[in-house]
Amino acid sequence: MYNIYIAADGGGTKLELAAVAGDGEVVATVRQAGGINPRTSDADTVKKVIEEAKKKLTGTVGSFDAQFCAGYFMHNTELFSHIFGCETAEVDEGTLGLYAAGIYGDGVLILSGTGADAQIVRDGKALDIIGGYGPMLGDEGSGFAIGRAAIKAAIAEYEGRGEKTLLTKYLCEKYPSDTFRGSVYGIYKTPQTQKNTADFCYECEKAADEGDKIAVDIFRDAAYALAACALAGYNKYGLDKNTPYTFSGGVILHDIKREKPLMLPYITEYLSERGITNRVMPKTSPLLAAAEWIKRNVIK
Repeated sequence: MYNIYIAADGGGTKLELAAVAGDGEVVATVRQAGGINPRTSDADTVKKVIEEAKKKLTGTVGSFDAQFCAGYFMHNTELFSHIFGCETAEVDEGTLGLYAAGIYGDGVLILSGTGADAQIVRDGKALDIIGGYGPMLGDEGSGFAIGRAAIKAAIAEYEGRGEKTLLTKYLCEKYPSDTFRGSVYGIYKTPQTQKNTADFCYECEKAADEGDKIAVDIFRDAAYALAACALAGYNKYGLDKNTPYTFSGGVILHDIKREKPLMLPYITEYLSERGITNRVMPKTSPLLAAAEWIKRNVIK
């Protein structure tokens, strides 16, 4: 039986696992669709997603004996320990995000996926989170917030109380219906309403690329919201302005890889004007960052 360490990166729509050998080398990775966030997925679903991911990993590397499991479990630590039959350590998103950028000490992580926040890390451990209170109470700068703003702009234009925008056309194309209201209600056709809303940020991106002012402004406002959360962390904890910051989350990682990013320049400008210039771009994924964490803190 193969002895391996397990690295994990969970989220609201997927779970990724990596098999790490005794020398720290990553020998296999798998991805299982389905969320493990207890706030949005029931207990049976979370358990099934983890079990299916384990089956995929077994199918890739063969039967294995897990020596240790570490990564972002979305607070399902006991369940991971039970399923893999080994000791576990949950590593916060902030630390993993910094590891992905090669930062192993103090730093600030600007995260924008379906949700959003800024995470403050000191001495390699999470210190605090700024923002990130969910779609009802915050998550400014998130995919959800961008998608929601874009949908509301489309509604406003259609109803004659907003500026002209391509977002109306893209909303009707994404959710075809005999009526505009039917298109809007298409967002509610599956239980993943929050994800459906966040997915519309890619229609907003298309509109912005075509020069749609409303769409461009939505991304600008999202960028400023993310930068403001990061700045609040620097100020609240008196971080040296040379403390590095980096990025994580599907929305912002997608943006920074674009030929012409829609958010990155605004974030950089906002923080630079306030003396914060030590921007470090991500070098790897949170999953491989979890593998690196195991190599540095468990295998040694």
